[in-house]
Amino acid sequence: MTLSAWRPARLSRTQQEERRLAAQPLLNDPDWSTRDLARHFGVAEVTVRAWRARIRHGGEEALRASRATGRPEFLTPDQQKEIQDILES
Repeated sequence: MTLSAWRPARLSRTQQEERRLAAQPLLNDPDWSTRDLARHFGVAEVTVRAWRARIRHGGEEALRASRATGRPEFLTPDQQKEIQDILES
């Protein structure tokens, strides 16, 4: 079992998803302990447990990144269009 590091300062959402999907085949492998997986992928052990729980409840799809909701828009689509029309005139 070779351990490598996935430890850049910050991963994008896509990179985080790639890391989870890369871990997926190993999460059910009895040769890989929670601690080994956490070290290999540069995450906390609780994160590996969360990944395993997500797979148990939703399969591999559950490891995919969900859409970030963010803050709701302040203006309605009609208000945005009105402002756009004013700016373009």
